[in-house]
Amino acid sequence: MKNRVLDFNGYLRKINESEEPTNEGLGNFFRKIGRGISSIASKIVNFIKEGVISLIPSGPKKGTPNIYYFSAQDGSIVDQINNLYSGTEFSKMNPVPGLNESEEFYYDDVDEARVPLEYTGEDQTVRNVGPDELEEMLGKLYRSKQRGGRAKPIFIYGAPGIGKTQIVGQAADEAGVDMINLDLQFMSPEDFLGIPKVIDIEEPEYKEGRMVSAGKGVTRSNPPKALPTDSREGKGGFIFMDEMNRANPRVLNSLMQFVQMGRIGEYQLPEGWVVVAAGNRPEDVTGSGQVAEFDFAMADRFNIVNFVPDPKKWAEWAKSKEDKLGKVFQPEIVGFVERNPELFHYLDNEKNALKFPTPRSWTDAALALRDEMLDTGAKDWKDLSTDTIFNIYSDAIGPSAAGKLKAYLDIIKRIPERDLQMIVTDPEKATPISKGPEFSNVAYGLYEMALRKAEEDNGGKATIENLYNIMKYYSMLDNLEILSWVYARIKEKYPEFAVTEDTLKEKDTPEGKMKIEAAMMVKKGMTGKGLIG
Repeated sequence: MKNRVLDFNGYLRKINESEEPTNEGLGNFFRKIGRGISSIASKIVNFIKEGVISLIPSGPKKGTPNIYYFSAQDGSIVDQINNLYSGTEFSKMNPVPGLNESEEFYYDDVDEARVPLEYTGEDQTVRNVGPDELEEMLGKLYRSKQRGGRAKPIFIYGAPGIGKTQIVGQAADEAGVDMINLDLQFMSPEDFLGIPKVIDIEEPEYKEGRMVSAGKGVTRSNPPKALPTDSREGKGGFIFMDEMNRANPRVLNSLMQFVQMGRIGEYQLPEGWVVVAAGNRPEDVTGSGQVAEFDFAMADRFNIVNFVPDPKKWAEWAKSKEDKLGKVFQPEIVGFVERNPELFHYLDNEKNALKFPTPRSWTDAALALRDEMLDTGAKDWKDLSTDTIFNIYSDAIGPSAAGKLKAYLDIIKRIPERDLQMIVTDPEKATPISKGPEFSNVAYGLYEMALRKAEEDNGGKATIENLYNIMKYYSMLDNLEILSWVYARIKEKYPEFAVTEDTLKEKDTPEGKMKIEAAMMVKKGMTGKGLIG
C-alpha cells in the first residue's frame, strides 16, 4: 500500500482560493479551516484503525523490543523476566515544601480496591484461580503436549502488574524449558504472517532473444522469525502472548488458526510448544486505553481463567528474593504489605491514577530503595530519611499508599536499638509497646526488626534462645492473636523450633525446655489460662 501524504497546504489553498478579504469572507475562511482540520483528523484516525499508520509506542516500553526469548540454558526464566522488567529508573523527586508535614495527606483513605482482583463479570464461566492452581494448570498443559495429548491453550485474565508473566515463567522453570514472550499490543500482522515474496517454479522461456513466456510463480510468506523453528530436543516450551486483547484486530485475525492448530500459512509450530495468552479485563483499563472483547470464535479456542494473586504467597517470595546484589526487599516493608492486603493491589479507574500499588510496582520500588541505599552507603533503611523512602515509593505505587507506608516506618524507626537488643537477649527489660491505635502495626513490624537483629548478632541465624526470648516478649504484651502469629512465623523460618517427638526426647535440655515453654505460651492463651504461667 502506498504511503498517504496529507497535503495541509493544498487543503488551505482550496479553502481560500475563492474567498474575498472581507469580514464575512474571513469568517468563512476560518470555518473551512476548522472543517478541513476535522476532516484531516478523521482521516488520520481511520488510517490508524486500518493499520496504514503505525503509532510509535510511548511510555515505559518506548523503544524496547516486543519479542523476548527466555532460554532455560541461561538460568531461571523467572529471574530473567524480573531482570528485564526491573530496569525501570525512578526519578529522585525532592520533597514538595509543606507536603510531607501533612498527616492528612499520608492517611488518605484507601479502604478497599475499587477494582477487585476477582472476576465479577456477569459471565460466570470465567473461574478465579490462585497462583498454585494456575501454575499446576500450566504444568499439566505442557505435560499433555509432551504426551501427544490434548493441549488447549489457556487465556489468563488479570489486573495489571500482578505477575502473569512471572507465573508462566515459573511453569517454564519447573519444566526446564524455554519461553518466548510476545507483546502483542506493539506487533503488526506481518510479524506473524511474514513479508510475502514470489517464488519462481518455472523458468521464463526465450526465443530469438525475446521472452515468449514469463514463467510461473507462487507467492509465499517468509516464516515468522518470532516463532520457534525446532522443538529444542523434543522439549519445546511456552509461547506466551501477552496483552492479547489489546492487539490490533488484524493481528488477532492472523492468530486464529495459530491458536487452534499451530499454523500460520506454511508455518507449523514444532512439537512440544504450548500456547498461553493473557490480557487485562475491561475494568482494569484507565484513561483512554481500551481492550477488545473476544468474540465467540476466539474465546472458544481457549480455556479462560482469571488469575488472583495471593499477598501471602507474594510475601513468601519477596522475603526470599535475592539477586547478585543481595536481598531485594526490606522485611519490615514486606510485612507491611502482607498485613495490609488492600495495599497489595489498588486500582482506581475512576481517578485514572497512573501510579498505583501492584505486586510489580512494590518490587520496582524495593529495587529503587536498594539502589538508593547502595548509592548513599546506607546499611539499613533506617539510615535513610522516611521522606526519601516516601519519594521513592510514591514514584512507583502512588502517594496515597506510599504515605501509609511512611506513617508506619516513622513509628517503628523510633524504636531504640537498646530495646531491640533486650527483646532478643533479656525481654523483661525491654520497653513494652503502648496500647495505642498503631499497636498492631508496630507489634508486627517490631517482630521483623527483632528477628533481623538476632540474626545479625549471630552470623545470620538466630539461636533457639533468641527465638524463645522473642516469644517471651510477645507473651508479655497479652495479645494472643499477635503471639500466635509470631509463633507461626518463627516456625516457618526455623522449623527446628517446633515441638516434635524428638523435642520431647530432649525436654530436659535447655533448648528443649525453651521450645516446649514457647509452645505452652500459645496453648495457655488458647485455653484461657493466660499467656504466661
